[in-house]
Amino acid sequence: MLAFVISLIVQVGYPLAAILYFRRRTRTPWILYAYGALIFAVFQLFTWLPLSVFLDVIWGETLKSAWGAFTWLMATALLTALIEESGRWLGFRFLFARSNHRLTWRNGVAYALGHNALETMWLFAGLTFIGFVTYLIIGRMDPLALVQQMSGEAGAAEAATLYELATVSWTQPLTVALERILALPHQVAWALLVMESLASRQKRWFGFAVLYHTSIAVLVPGLARLAGFAVAEAVNLAFAGISIWIIARLYELSEQRA
Repeated sequence: MLAFVISLIVQVGYPLAAILYFRRRTRTPWILYAYGALIFAVFQLFTWLPLSVFLDVIWGETLKSAWGAFTWLMATALLTALIEESGRWLGFRFLFARSNHRLTWRNGVAYALGHNALETMWLFAGLTFIGFVTYLIIGRMDPLALVQQMSGEAGAAEAATLYELATVSWTQPLTVALERILALPHQVAWALLVMESLASRQKRWFGFAVLYHTSIAVLVPGLARLAGFAVAEAVNLAFAGISIWIIARLYELSEQRA
């Protein structure tokens, strides 16, 4: 229970604190954070995420082999990267132009922080809260008794899910919190790479954003399945270092252009 509470505090407090700190230091307009949240809602929360769940049920579940599972992971990671970065590009291209905001490093970071905040505070924290409530309800029951009461293929699947929820490890919610901490520099790096494609009028930066996004989306969950969460999060931490380097490098390019 304590792990769930800590995870929820981190998932809500961390992105909010990042926005308040950056806003206080840079005085970037609140509308830019709202643009980022809007783009995530339109291109991820209400479109691609529901569609990806549907496709996973239709096709993903049929790919039982290791090669099939890897192919499906690659496909969904690439589609996620393309859709998410295209959404960011459209936001930079049209929302920024509509409100006469320049494509500067500070504005790009604000835009990315708004995107990350809605993703973490609404989607991931929401799922964690649902998992917490489910754990509290099912945890009061006897999971073995639930399994024994269910029969048939469908009942066995439901029993397995209930048993997993009732016996969830304390490390799982904390792992989600760690992943969301490491996700913030990724989100900022991807947004700035997309913005650079417009600011410099060079499409290759958009390609870098999609490639980098896809690489993280494949390697981290793939390693989690093959080698465990410790190895996956160690690699994710290394990627976070790369993302911070990208952010710093693009700051230098932005200052040179200014």
